[in-house]
Amino acid sequence: MFKIGPVGNASSGSPWDELDRVGIAQIFISHGDMIHSLQFQFVENGTLVLSDKHGLDCGYDAAPKFKAIKLRYPSELIIGICGSYGIRSGQQIVSSISFCTNLAAYGPFGCRGQEDIAFDYQVGLHNKFCGFHGAASMYLNSIGVYMEPMTTRAGPGC
Repeated sequence: MFKIGPVGNASSGSPWDELDRVGIAQIFISHGDMIHSLQFQFVENGTLVLSDKHGLDCGYDAAPKFKAIKLRYPSELIIGICGSYGIRSGQQIVSSISFCTNLAAYGPFGCRGQEDIAFDYQVGLHNKFCGFHGAASMYLNSIGVYMEPMTTRAGPGC
């Protein structure tokens, strides 16, 4: 298994880890001109389980927004995330994020500033997404992913 990232400032805020929580039913995002919080709803043993909220609901944003992304579990799977990170209110934070699945793309949420740095973590269709990790305080300070490489050789033409 690979731990990729995080981008942003992993030493700011409280670390969080959603390893081996791959049955994602919903993603909840609070954002404005940056990502304030992420929260996930997982399917574990046939039951819906809500993760801790990573960050706060709206921070100091003048126009906070909230979005619930309902995935078509179990057929819809995360295959990547992308976005940007930069400095806001004196902190390095995740400023924008998008989620890619095998069926759709969701986002972008937040707002990429002119001086922000882009990131793009693509697990792909042939590898296994294994969870998220990062750090959060009033905002989402950092985010990364876990992935597991394919364990069988791909057939011809792949």
